[in-house]
Amino acid sequence: MVMASNRVRNLSLAGVLIVVMQCLVPARAKVEEGTLKLDSLVTEQLIGKFGVADTGELSLKLTTSKSGWERGSHQLHVMLFHEESYNKWTSAIKKGSLCQDRNKLADVEKAIDMPHQHATHTGHGWEYFTDPDTGESYRINNENGKSEWAHPDNHTQGPLDLISHRETEFHHTLEHYHPTGRGRNPSEKVAKATYWYVVMSDCALEFYEAHPPPMHYHLTVLNAGSHLPDDLSGIGGLYWLLLAAMSAALVPGSYLVLAQYRRLGRIHVLTVAMAVAYVLQTTALALELAHLAVFSRDGKGLQWRHTVFAADFVAEVMQGVSELITALLLLFLACGWTTVSLSSVGARLLGSLESGTGSVGGADSPFSGGSGDLGEEDFGGGASGGTVGLKKSGVMRRMTKQVPVGIVAVVKGLIDDDDPEVKRRGAAVTRALQQPATLMGAGGHSTGKAREGMGVGTVLVFALAATQLFLEMASRGYTEDFSGFHDHEHWPGYCLVLLRLVLAGLFAVGGRTALQAAEMQDADAAKFLRRLRKVGAVWMLAFPGLVMTAWLLPALWRHRYVTGGLAVLQSAALLGLAYITLMSEAFLSVSSVAPRSASSAGNVLGVRGMAAKLAVD
Repeated sequence: MVMASNRVRNLSLAGVLIVVMQCLVPARAKVEEGTLKLDSLVTEQLIGKFGVADTGELSLKLTTSKSGWERGSHQLHVMLFHEESYNKWTSAIKKGSLCQDRNKLADVEKAIDMPHQHATHTGHGWEYFTDPDTGESYRINNENGKSEWAHPDNHTQGPLDLISHRETEFHHTLEHYHPTGRGRNPSEKVAKATYWYVVMSDCALEFYEAHPPPMHYHLTVLNAGSHLPDDLSGIGGLYWLLLAAMSAALVPGSYLVLAQYRRLGRIHVLTVAMAVAYVLQTTALALELAHLAVFSRDGKGLQWRHTVFAADFVAEVMQGVSELITALLLLFLACGWTTVSLSSVGARLLGSLESGTGSVGGADSPFSGGSGDLGEEDFGGGASGGTVGLKKSGVMRRMTKQVPVGIVAVVKGLIDDDDPEVKRRGAAVTRALQQPATLMGAGGHSTGKAREGMGVGTVLVFALAATQLFLEMASRGYTEDFSGFHDHEHWPGYCLVLLRLVLAGLFAVGGRTALQAAEMQDADAAKFLRRLRKVGAVWMLAFPGLVMTAWLLPALWRHRYVTGGLAVLQSAALLGLAYITLMSEAFLSVSSVAPRSASSAGNVLGVRGMAAKLAVD
C-alpha cells in the first residue's frame, strides 16, 4: 500500500509538471482544418465557429486541385455571421430560399478568386501562364501587372515553383459592436462578445449540375490576440484550482488509508474504489490542462485528429469512468452497503418489509429464489450456499426474465411506493445492490466457500461500464459539429444523461427501501442514510440538470457552464466520498469499512496476494 500511495503521488506530480512545462510555451490561435465540398445540391458549408470577446483575427487558406474548376461559372464567397444573423441564415435555409438571398444576411461577405486555372509556374515576382488559344507561355509581373511572352524554362533568375494546385488566402478582422448613446448617430461604439460563424458559399452552383473538386481549408482565428476562444475563457483557471484541491488532499488521504491498513491488516474495497475514482479524476484534470496548454500553442490541442497522445479524449474517458464509479458507490451505499445494522438483522427487516409474513429466507422470501419472481441470487455471482455459478445460457435466460421485472419494480417504486408487491420487489433490488461483491460474482472468503461464476448482476455492471465507454467514444465523432455549444449536445451526450437518470431512479428506490429498514433498527444509520440520500440525489440529478438548462444561457457561456460544472461536481463528490470513508465519524461508526477491531473487519476477497488484503461485505 505504501508503494501504491507513492505511485499515486508520483503520477499526480508528473501530470502537474507536464502541464507547467506546456504552459511555458507562447500562445497562438485556434486552428480548424477540414474538407470543403460544394456542389449544386450543397452550395454553402459551415467550416468554423469561434467565440470572440472584443476583436479577433481570422486567416483562411483554401487549397484545391488545379483542374476541375474551369468548368462552369463560380461565385466563391466567404461569409462571416455573428449569432443573430447566423440564426436568421439557418432559418432561411429551412424555408427554402435562394443562396444569393441568404448571402445578404451575412455580416461580412467577401468574394474569393482562386488562382487562374492556366497558371503553370511562379517565383521571383513573376507568374507564368499558358495562353489557351496559342499554347504559348507568358508571364505577369506581380508588382505592376505588366505581361510579356516568356517561357518558364528561359527564366534566368533561378528555379521557379511549379503550380500543381490552386491556392488562395483570406484575412479579416472580426469586430462586432453595439452603439451606445441616443439618436441616429451615437457617439460611441462598444465591442460586443459574440460567436462568429465562418461559412463558404458558391451560389453559382445551384443553377447547373456542378461537381467541382473538393477544397481543403485551414482556418486560424485569434481572440483579441489571445490563444483560446472566449467560450473557454477561465476554464483553465478552474481546472488549476480543482487540481490543486485534489492534489492537496492526496497527502492526508494517503496517510489515513495507510493508517487503516496498518490497524486492520486489510483495506475495504469501498476505499479502493473511491481511490481509483479519485486518481482518475485528478489525472483527467491534469490531462485537460495539458490539452489546453498545447491548444494555446498550436490552436489544435491534444485531440485524436491531431495527435496520437489524445489527452483530451483520455481525460474525458477518465472523468466518465470516475463518474460511473462514484455513481455506483453512492448507489450501493444508499442501499445499505457496509452498514452493519442492515447486513444482519436489517437484512431480515428488508426481507419482510411490508410483506406481512415476517419470514426470512423461506420459500416466500423475496431473496429466497423460491416462488418469488426476483431473488437475490438472480443478480449475484452464483446461487446461495456457495454453489457453482450460473452457466452462460442460464445467465441470459435469467436476464430476459429478471431484468424486465427489476425495471418494472423500479419504475413502479418511483410512482407508487404503497403497493406491497412493489415494495417486495423493490426490497429484492435493494438487497442485491447492498452486496456489490456478490453482485459482481466475487463473494468474500471467511469460513465458507467463495461464490463463483458470472451472474446477471456481473453482466449488467460490465454492460453499464461498456455503454459508458462506447458513448464517450461516440461523442468524439461530434468534435467537428459546429452546431453544438458543449460536449453533450448530441445523441451520445443525451444517452449519457439518460444513463445517469436510470441510476438516479435506482438510487431513489433502493435508498428509500434501505432507509425504511434502518429506521426500524438503527437510528444513527438512518440519520446517515437520510443525509446521503439528499446529497446523492442532488449529485445524481446535477449532470442532467446542467445539460438540460444549458440552452437558457448565452451561447458563449454554455461550454463553460456544462464542462466546468461537471468537473466541479465530480471533484466535489470525490472529496466528499474521501471524507466520508476516511474521516466521517457519522459513517464509520455505523459502517464495516474501518471497524474498531481487526476481528470485525469482515471477509476478504481472496486467500492470496492482493485479494487477501481487500475486505468485502
